Amino acid sequence: MARDTSIFAHGAVIVPDFVTPAEEARILLRIAEAPWLAELSRRVQHYGYRYDYRGSARPAPAAPFPPWAAAMAARLRERFGGAPPTQCIVNEYRPGQGIGMHADHRDFGPVVASLSLGASWPMRFRPRGASPYARGGLPGDETATLPRCSVLVLAGDARRRWMHGIDRADTADESAVRVSATFRTLAG
Repeated sequence: MARDTSIFAHGAVIVPDFVTPAEEARILLRIAEAPWLAELSRRVQHYGYRYDYRGSARPAPAAPFPPWAAAMAARLRERFGGAPPTQCIVNEYRPGQGIGMHADHRDFGPVVASLSLGASWPMRFRPRGASPYARGGLPGDETATLPRCSVLVLAGDARRRWMHGIDRADTADESAVRVSATFRTLAG
């Protein structure tokens, strides 16, 4: 396994090669076999708890973790400690799709882990307090590439004091698709 790579803020770590390419292929196959929700500009799946994108209600119960997600949650807990993840959201990003600047809702605990599958993709980070609506970069923004098969872990300042998002940009490879599986724990 490759060494962890700390990035810009205390508590933000990218772990390359968290899964092998063979594991990635099996996980992507299982994800593709499951039903998708298409209520956003991108396709999503919810496990454990369904996230309310309007932020108007606490997350509601959803389908239990499928075996691949339960195994990944156990691996994340073994590697990073803390409470076991109780929520997993799977997002699919195709060229031209993204997600605006945001910080994971306070209903979720102090650690967020996001597994990147399919394609490497840049993620932008912005200090909280700066406009989440500004298009493109702002002074103080940081960008990190999330390699396929890696996991991004946000804790500490990176979880509390930074927002993150994926710009809606086309890639040179029109067939590039990134699938992320983000694991969180519902806070008490």
